[in-house]
This record gives sequence, C-alpha cells and structure tokens, in this order.
Amino acid sequence: VATVQYLYKLHPDAINTTGDRKYPIHLAIRGVNHRDSPIAAVDIVKFLLDCDPNVKLQKYEGTESLLDFACDIEYNDSSIEAALKVIKLIYDVHPEAIESNRIASNIQSYHEQVQAFINGELVYSRQATDHRQMATPDGNGQLPLHTAVQSKVRLGSIKLLVKGNPS
Repeated sequence: VATVQYLYKLHPDAINTTGDRKYPIHLAIRGVNHRDSPIAAVDIVKFLLDCDPNVKLQKYEGTESLLDFACDIEYNDSSIEAALKVIKLIYDVHPEAIESNRIASNIQSYHEQVQAFINGELVYSRQATDHRQMATPDGNGQLPLHTAVQSKVRLGSIKLLVKGNPS
C-alpha cells in the first residue's frame, strides 16, 4: 500500500487514466488472485476508492462496473476471503451497481460465496424498488429501512433503502 500511496502523491491523476481500457483499480482487484498476500489487495482497493469518488464509476473496458468485474473473477480458496472484502468495499461505495442486468445474467458464473453475498444484498435492492413495501410498516411499526439499520446490514444496502424510502 505504501508504494501505491507514494505513486499517488507523485501522480494523483493516474488513478483516472486508462491503459488498454483498464484503470489502476482493475489491476488492484485482479491482484487478489496474484499476490502472495491477497489481503494486501484489499487495502490497495480501499485506498484507491478513498482517493477519488469517481473511481467507483470506472468501468472495465468501458462496459463492466467494478462490482461486476470483481464478482466475475475466478477466485480460489486461498483468495476468496480477500475477494469478498473487495466486493463488499465496492458494493458499499456504489451499491446501485448491483441493479445492473450484467450482475443478474452473470451471477451463476460467480464463485459460490460471491453468489451468496450478491443474492443476500439483492433482497434489499429489490425491497428498495418496491414503493408499497418501503412505505408499509411491519408488525412492530418499522419500515424496511429501520429494520435493516437495526439488523446492521451492509452500508450499501442501507444506501439503497434510503434512496427508496418514500419519506
């Protein structure tokens, strides 16, 4: 991470520069599978996402969201834990990407644990787009947003529910 931070200080605009229609964040995400310590890639991805709010919108080869790109990589048992951390970071900064048709059409090709995460968060995405459900209190008088906050769901899902909250 220190090397990436140093390079960023020298060339801050480099994180928004593509090489072969790939941004530095794509290389960092791929690093999960190509490092001796896959968890180091998580810190690099977090750093890049924190540097510039536009990084979350960078598309792989101009078409694939970061979330879809990260989910679509073939992870092995030694890298899946770090991969899930990267995917969760990306989801939390840009949860709207889960609504992409690419995610829905590619989900069967994702690693089993990635599929489980995405399917779990899709529940909140669908809930957020159902205006009737979003406006209907449960048996305890709570709206889905309140229930989600109490259940400590992911920040990305909270963002989707806030966006879908009618009040």
